[in-house]
Amino acid sequence: MVGLIAMTLMLAGCVEEQSPAEEEAPVLPVASVFPAWEGVDHTNMSHTSEAFTNQSYLAYFSAPWCTHCETTLDAYDLTVPAERIVVFSREPREEYANMSEWHNTTEQNLNRTVNRPFILHPDLAMEVEAKSIPHAVFVNPQGYAFHVEIGKETNQTYIQSVWALTETAVFDETTGWNHHVDASS
Repeated sequence: MVGLIAMTLMLAGCVEEQSPAEEEAPVLPVASVFPAWEGVDHTNMSHTSEAFTNQSYLAYFSAPWCTHCETTLDAYDLTVPAERIVVFSREPREEYANMSEWHNTTEQNLNRTVNRPFILHPDLAMEVEAKSIPHAVFVNPQGYAFHVEIGKETNQTYIQSVWALTETAVFDETTGWNHHVDASS
């Protein structure tokens, strides 16, 4: 009797076959291409996403009334290389549409020059679901949104590490995200 119970316990779970429907399907990697955009900055210069073809960049979403966002913009501005940040206003209200005023106020509050384009683009903000600000999207050289950072971030070491990963991030539809270092750079 004891032998029969032992044999039953050893075979438990081994007698039922798993149907193909119960097998788990492989999970495919997820990545989204950052939307194409164009806009005019605070100096009336035109900018497009095409200018960043094969280059990573940071799309920083905020609003002119968000004074607590300035410390985050300051940290990104001091960390991410020149001409690799675009500052977008997600604020659609007319009283906040003056990008020159926002740029000047930011420079005054930070007590330094900020050489980044400030572009009014609430439609792009809606498209990337930038509901809370600050909202920073690190875009890899292929144009994929590699990392999204929402809220205050002033740790420049952390920002630099995310930027470095963004620069080397490669997305493959079969294998997902991979990082490589280009020996020629």
